[in-house]
Amino acid sequence: MRIQIGWPDQIAWPDNAARRTVLLTGASGVVGRALLQRLRDFDVVCLVHRSPVCGPDLTTVRGDISEPMLGLGEQAYAELAARVDAVIHCAAVTSFNRTAGSLEATNIAGTQRVAAFAAAADAVLYHVSTAFAGTTADGDRGRTAVGYAASKAAAEQVVRCSGVPHVIVRPSIVIGDSGTGEIAAFQGLHQVAAGMFAGIVPIIPFDPAWPIDFVPADVVADAIACVVSNRVGQGEFWITAGERALRLDEAVTVAVEVGRGLGVSVDMPRFVPPEMFDRLIGPVFLDALPGRIRRNVLRMLEFFTTYLQSGQTKPASLDQLAALGARPLPDQRESLRNSLLYWAARSGYGQAETETETERAA
Repeated sequence: MRIQIGWPDQIAWPDNAARRTVLLTGASGVVGRALLQRLRDFDVVCLVHRSPVCGPDLTTVRGDISEPMLGLGEQAYAELAARVDAVIHCAAVTSFNRTAGSLEATNIAGTQRVAAFAAAADAVLYHVSTAFAGTTADGDRGRTAVGYAASKAAAEQVVRCSGVPHVIVRPSIVIGDSGTGEIAAFQGLHQVAAGMFAGIVPIIPFDPAWPIDFVPADVVADAIACVVSNRVGQGEFWITAGERALRLDEAVTVAVEVGRGLGVSVDMPRFVPPEMFDRLIGPVFLDALPGRIRRNVLRMLEFFTTYLQSGQTKPASLDQLAALGARPLPDQRESLRNSLLYWAARSGYGQAETETETERAA
């Protein structure tokens, strides 16, 4: 086995050419990083723009999906297409604090270029979208997040119209590994926990009974890998908790319990109707906050507005994927607890108390 770095016009391939080769975009992201732990039966080529990745049976190619020919020279592009059997497209701009034009350049035009590469490689395209692609804004709140959702919906349409064999997978909110809590980058749920621990989330303007759908990163990666391993060449799969999603108040209770277990004085937020908050509470409450805290609170409201979806329960395909060998959804409370404990340990909260249930059982 040979692990090298290939630059745009010079790609060094692993010696074992008999194995299937997968091109993975977004390998340094939350889903991509988890996938690297699961794609053990493949030779993986990671197209990376900034962050390097490493591992067994792995080749790294410097490129950029927002550029023509993925930022590669003609020879490198042709060599890559000749070797790849499948493409897993995870790369996307997901941040609410993004630069202007990045959604169009990466999420939409980038997907067009990845689909064109899949066509050149005669490969199946496994496109990682989001379960929230159909999100719409409710008034002014949520408009920033809706831009991301709209770009992912447009990317799905690009894939459908590309003419290449494709599978679309739609994960919901991705949290850390179900057992260890490990995650490549902290997400919106971690930011909400940070706000609760800091005492700046006294009110949550949403119905406590609404479901908050999240899935651990290892479950998402396992589902995608099973689809690829079984050579599924068409279809759409929802990698969500569906009917097994926690209620919002249940998830918030887990966060409060984690904080208190770490010695943090965390109060249970008060839930108020959204219309009451927008009409009576919000204008006074937000205006009284210092600028930095107000921005953090607004980002948390964006997060909730996007991912709660007014009580909608998401479709779920995990039972269907189990027939392909995908693992079942672990206990939601324990997965969330472990994810928050991992975040807390790396955010300076009492590390002596932050072992996960998995570590205690070992």
